[in-house]
Amino acid sequence: MSKHKSISKKKRLLVYDKCNGHCAYCGCELEYKDMQVDHIESVWANVDWKANKTLDEINDLGNLMPSCRMCNFYKSSASLEKFRQNLTEVLMPNVRKPFDYRLALKYGLIEEHIEPITFYFEIL
Repeated sequence: MSKHKSISKKKRLLVYDKCNGHCAYCGCELEYKDMQVDHIESVWANVDWKANKTLDEINDLGNLMPSCRMCNFYKSSASLEKFRQNLTEVLMPNVRKPFDYRLALKYGLIEEHIEPITFYFEIL
């Protein structure tokens, strides 16, 4: 059995409409052609279909979110909570490492606004 089942255009349009043409995570505006369909509960986390979820359950509209390329790439197969945690506990420390970032921060060219992450779909 294939691990991936293509998502029909009809279902892709329904996914796109879930967040009114925005990424479910960062909230940026998305052109339909640029949208990636993210599985909230990862396909890869459910490789053993019979023990976990069926392919139809994994591709259920409730498990699909519209995503921009960057968010989908960074979320990868993480759960929503792990994705949220990675943004603050992994991404931010890595962003702060380069000299250029620290210098821009020092001169007030950029500001950090560290707040709990709320995904766009959570405020709709």
